[in-house]
Amino acid sequence: MRYVMGYLTALCLLVLIVCQSIIFPTFFMPFFRQQYASQGIAEYIGMSEEELLYVTVELLDYMRARRDDLDGIRATVNGVEQEFFSERDKAHMIDVRVLYDRLYIVRNVAFWALLGLIGLLAITKSPVRHLLARCSREVMAVFLLVALIVTIVIAIDFDRAFEMFHLIFFDNDLWILFPPRDRLVMMVPLQFFINISIFIGSLLAGIPVAIIALSTIYLRREAYMPGFGR
Repeated sequence: MRYVMGYLTALCLLVLIVCQSIIFPTFFMPFFRQQYASQGIAEYIGMSEEELLYVTVELLDYMRARRDDLDGIRATVNGVEQEFFSERDKAHMIDVRVLYDRLYIVRNVAFWALLGLIGLLAITKSPVRHLLARCSREVMAVFLLVALIVTIVIAIDFDRAFEMFHLIFFDNDLWILFPPRDRLVMMVPLQFFINISIFIGSLLAGIPVAIIALSTIYLRREAYMPGFGR
């Protein structure tokens, strides 16, 4: 029973890591600034860097439910002040926001379940640190193997993987946007998604590797020092 709880705890930790590894890059403004500068996005759209960043902040605020809609976001594009997002942009972002709302819910449930399971292990006087180290190491190792296979598949044909992602998570074709009418796709072209996928992938690989390394160090110390951490 202890190991069942241990593996459940490790799975909750993994879900928390996956969710946060997606959320953090999505709302990390320095990443957007770097991508906009390196890809010349402001010039491509025909607007200033300052206004592009303003529009981005408003967009991310909408995704975090800090504003009700994308109406009234105006910017000067090609010398003309106008509504920035098209109706199709707005319709697609409603679906995107629903996805992130669900992602936040999953993350929060995983967080509280993680704390609850750790509490139960402590109450039952289980070797909490030993169980967490052993179970987490095994769960993270399996995850990395699966993630490696998925990464290879995506790398072979990113365009196809990108399309399949949208077909799986969206039940309409609103994600198919057309510049210059739909400026959302001009803000985040395919290369942007490739780069943010690399960012997310780095977190999804780096954090589990760190957990495996720390768990291994802990278990080896425990082996040399009977009763260590129990």
